[in-house]
Amino acid sequence: MAEFIVSFVVEKIAEQLVEEVASLSRLRGRVERIEGELRRMQCFLKDADAKQDGDERVKNWVSDIRDAAYDIDDVIDTFLCKTAQQRKEGFFRLSGRYPFLLSDLVSQWKTSKKIDGIMRKIHEITHSRSTYGIENIGRGGRSFATDRLQEKRRSSPHACEVDVVGLVQDIRILESRLIHGETRLCVISIVGMAGIGKTTLAKKLYHSSNVKKNFDYCEWFYVSQEYRPKETLQNLVQRVTGRPGAELEKMDKEDLEEELWKFLEDRKYVIVLDDIWKKEVWDDLKVAFPDRQNGSRIIFTTRFKDVALNADPRSPIHEPHLLSDEEGWELLSKKVCLEWNAKTNLPPWSKELGMQIVKICGGLPLAIVVMGGLLSRRDTTFNEWLKVLQSVHWQLAQDPTQCAEIIALSYSDLPYYLKSCFLYFGLFPEDYEISARRLILLWVAEGFVQPRGQEPVEDVAEDYLEELVGRSMIQVATRKSNGRIKTCSIHDLLRELSVSKGKEDRFLDIIHGEFTVNSLARSRRLAIHFGVPPKNAPKVRSLLMFDICEPSFQDLRKFKILRVLDLEGIYIPRLNSSVGNLIHLRYLGLRGTWLKRLPPSIQFLSNLQTLDLRSTLLNPIPIFIWKLQKLRYLYLNGLEEMTVNPPTDAPLANLQTLHGIFINQTSCVENGLVKLTNLRELGLHGDLLLQEEAIGKWIFHSERLQCLKLKTIARLGELSKNAMPKLNISSSHPHLIKLHFTGFIAKLFDAEYFPKNLTELSLKGSFLMEDPMEKLEMLQSLRVLKLKHSSYVGKELVCSSGGFPQLHFLKLSFLNTVESWRIEDGAMGRLRQLEIIECKRLKIVPRGLQPVTTILKLKLGCMPCEFEMKVQERQGENWYRIEHVLPI
Repeated sequence: MAEFIVSFVVEKIAEQLVEEVASLSRLRGRVERIEGELRRMQCFLKDADAKQDGDERVKNWVSDIRDAAYDIDDVIDTFLCKTAQQRKEGFFRLSGRYPFLLSDLVSQWKTSKKIDGIMRKIHEITHSRSTYGIENIGRGGRSFATDRLQEKRRSSPHACEVDVVGLVQDIRILESRLIHGETRLCVISIVGMAGIGKTTLAKKLYHSSNVKKNFDYCEWFYVSQEYRPKETLQNLVQRVTGRPGAELEKMDKEDLEEELWKFLEDRKYVIVLDDIWKKEVWDDLKVAFPDRQNGSRIIFTTRFKDVALNADPRSPIHEPHLLSDEEGWELLSKKVCLEWNAKTNLPPWSKELGMQIVKICGGLPLAIVVMGGLLSRRDTTFNEWLKVLQSVHWQLAQDPTQCAEIIALSYSDLPYYLKSCFLYFGLFPEDYEISARRLILLWVAEGFVQPRGQEPVEDVAEDYLEELVGRSMIQVATRKSNGRIKTCSIHDLLRELSVSKGKEDRFLDIIHGEFTVNSLARSRRLAIHFGVPPKNAPKVRSLLMFDICEPSFQDLRKFKILRVLDLEGIYIPRLNSSVGNLIHLRYLGLRGTWLKRLPPSIQFLSNLQTLDLRSTLLNPIPIFIWKLQKLRYLYLNGLEEMTVNPPTDAPLANLQTLHGIFINQTSCVENGLVKLTNLRELGLHGDLLLQEEAIGKWIFHSERLQCLKLKTIARLGELSKNAMPKLNISSSHPHLIKLHFTGFIAKLFDAEYFPKNLTELSLKGSFLMEDPMEKLEMLQSLRVLKLKHSSYVGKELVCSSGGFPQLHFLKLSFLNTVESWRIEDGAMGRLRQLEIIECKRLKIVPRGLQPVTTILKLKLGCMPCEFEMKVQERQGENWYRIEHVLPI
């Protein structure tokens, strides 16, 4: 983590030297020297980070570097904050500029002294490597602790668990794929977080009598995190062929590959490669495995989806599930009784306490097994079990099988730029479902996201989140219809890891009830889950509030160097003007605060990137918001009629996302909003026809648009006045991929008038009389289609052969007039998910869903029983999985 902290501070200093030329001019030499020293230290930190868990000397040295980096960050941020405040006061002061200049010089002198002190500290740290006896830092190698843990984790096929729980279905599915799958050599990957039972499942398959009798040769090989190409290949050949190690040591890589190939060439084989961490493993080994089209198999166990997909993108990944509470209790009780080597019945009260222990373990088999072994060594009394329940996390950390350390290996393996992103999850409460969009904007505001050429940093941050999911560190709670992550969560044990590591690195702290001021004195990020905000937290960069005892929380004067202030869901009807002093603020989240007024001092937040005003009572939108020149994301209240009239001289050139704009007769579109042409996302609602020409011009010139959402206000009895405005969005918008229209459309425009790269279309309240499928099925790039509430009021839908060539997701909801849906053979050839909700008259003719053979998931909501019986006719063939959902 120190590698990230130093890298972050170095990049931040470099950025400030460019952006704050005037403020840092007299300190420039000192700042550049300290930046250079930190850059030189970066060379050693990657190796030091890897070794610090096994060596207290290295850990202390890394801690010293981290603290020095934090100190210089504090000094520069505090100095810039004071300078900005003095300039603001000097601007308003009537007594002249000389007092301001004097205080500015004093501030520079004090800051110079602090920087000199930090420079001396850095020199001492540099020289202390020899004092600590750790001169070998930077020369690679592994720590003793890592070696010891790797040896303990080494798997063997002979140590097979007798009692396993919750894997019956997994074993059945994977046995079928092993025995009855394709004839080509397939790699079947078992992917999941540490401790979920990947190796246990692989062992069950390895020892399965059904598998043994269908393969000529079976072998097990443990790969591990520390992969050495030739050594691994040599050990694998020795394991498979039985050749002496001395002979194999004389062979080069090609000879070893040939030896393995010849042994397996005439055999139908299954080989388990356990615990793979890198894509290079399969890239190096695959040439040694012959493919005789005889149904041979390789089984992978890995924590990483990209490792699995790299090995065999055509083979579906298998992900074991976390145990339910009942399954967890079954495993816990079996483990307790197994250790006793008896069939002793547990006392009646044990299930209640046991289920609570299982819940804390979050359904993770490894943690449950560890707790079962611990309970088996305790007296079977209520008080003893209660003690264990009250100390589950501590017990797992102390466990001799290193349960916590095994989980922490995934964190240690993270690249440095992902470690901060992972630790950030520790700020959120347990079992909290986190909005991916909110998380991404927070990461961007924190400065965690490294630019990649011209790619938007938000897209890079989304890749970071997907990588954490792919590494089995984060769980996807829900995905959008286009497959992107909508909400995510973190397993309780991984969250515990993020909190403990975060506190250790001074990265975060959490208030949940009482706290001491000293414990928060050096925290960089603070989350308030319940309690009162501290009166003074001078080093805090981020403040996230989830529940506070004082709804009147106002005073922000002591949080001078905040970058993030997230008050989402906290009742704060009024925000104190001191918020305008937070010149480093990048993110201001006020969603759901029911705020009635924004102070004018907001205009001084010159670095603000995100302003979220959804579910507030502001009206009109203050004109000074349009002075925030670095603003990138502005979310207004789409549920209320917020009047927005920006001045003609405030174009906000950096604004990329604008949602919740209300349009009426007085809206300043022609001379104000129309200048916002760099938008990637735009959401408008209101009387759009009243400004049809101006809106059309605005959208036409917004050539970077990727997402456009338009919603007309419903007026009973005046359907034509709720019509969507006419737009010219075909050839002029190559980046426009998402359209959401809510409002009357007299006639759907032809396919050639849609953006050529459109991938998602949602229609609602359109009242189309003609079948929309005839035109929409010609859209060659469309992957997601939603026809919602009264979007179509005819009686028949027809999907023609060859239509919708790329469609993956289709939703039909509240189409109460539709009686018949005709699906021809060859239609929707790539459809994966279908949702049908509250379409009470609908019948699919002539053969139901039979023509669409690619569906994996079917969701039904409030549909007649006759319809449900019809679509279940082929469910027994594993064609698709049916879910029932509530109509929304």
